[in-house]
Amino acid sequence: MLKRPVCASLVVVAVLAAGAACSDSSSESPEQKASKSASAAAKTVCQDLDKLKQDTDHLRNLDPATTSKNDLQAAVDTVKQDLDNVSASSGELGNATGAAVKAASESVKSVIQGIDSNSTVQTTVNLLKVPLQGLSGTLSTANSALRCTPSS
Repeated sequence: MLKRPVCASLVVVAVLAAGAACSDSSSESPEQKASKSASAAAKTVCQDLDKLKQDTDHLRNLDPATTSKNDLQAAVDTVKQDLDNVSASSGELGNATGAAVKAASESVKSVIQGIDSNSTVQTTVNLLKVPLQGLSGTLSTANSALRCTPSS
């Protein structure tokens, strides 16, 4: 007589275990999966925008009197890489926001490409100030539009 309750209990446990194994994330609806994917993509865009803003502000605020050509070149290279990262991840940006970031980014890239390698640090910083200031403001607007939270 004791065998039947034990067997019944084992069957119940087996059914519950099988049900638990089947109820993983595959039971998410396509909408839930798309939402999670979009959320992860938006997080990447926000991180890329934040890094670009920080590096843009750093480059914009370099003091020509204390900055070496090597330090300036490293800062310019960092911003160029950040611009590439934002360009790669910006599929999540809305039309107006994406267009504004792209235009400001292209302005900075254009100035960077036009800088003569023999330019002084002072000249280079002066050439970059206005487009970097515009990009910085555009990035702040994009961060707000995407509801990005600033990193610490």
